Amino acid sequence: MPILWLVLAVLVLSGGLLVQTHSRAITAAEYATIDTLSRSLLVYRSAAAEFAKANPVFVGNPTDAALNLPGWFRKPTGISSYVIGGQSYTYYPDGPGGLLDALASATESELVGVKRSGRLVSPRSASIGIALPAVIPEGAIVALN
Repeated sequence: MPILWLVLAVLVLSGGLLVQTHSRAITAAEYATIDTLSRSLLVYRSAAAEFAKANPVFVGNPTDAALNLPGWFRKPTGISSYVIGGQSYTYYPDGPGGLLDALASATESELVGVKRSGRLVSPRSASIGIALPAVIPEGAIVALN
């Protein structure tokens, strides 16, 4: 009977270690996804900013072909940009938790935030009063050029 308890204890411990390892793997995958998405959004923002600067009278969503994106770049689904008056707004609706913090850390800018009540709310300085175009969905993560 004591051997049965020993086997049961080993099984419980190994099961606990397996669950812990699985949890760490999921967390690492989530961090990698957020990091990749934040860097992709910044690459796309740079291309949209160049386009807006070169086409100050353009209004609307530029096509990916119109943007000068690097050849290696693969745009994640959901990233969009809107250009008006020489200003570009790159956004990602319904971003995963942590994306806004990753962007704010990478840019150290107040021009990265979330759209709340039509305005940009930055994690660095709360509402900075910049009105965002209506085409950008409420709650979207936004990066201005």
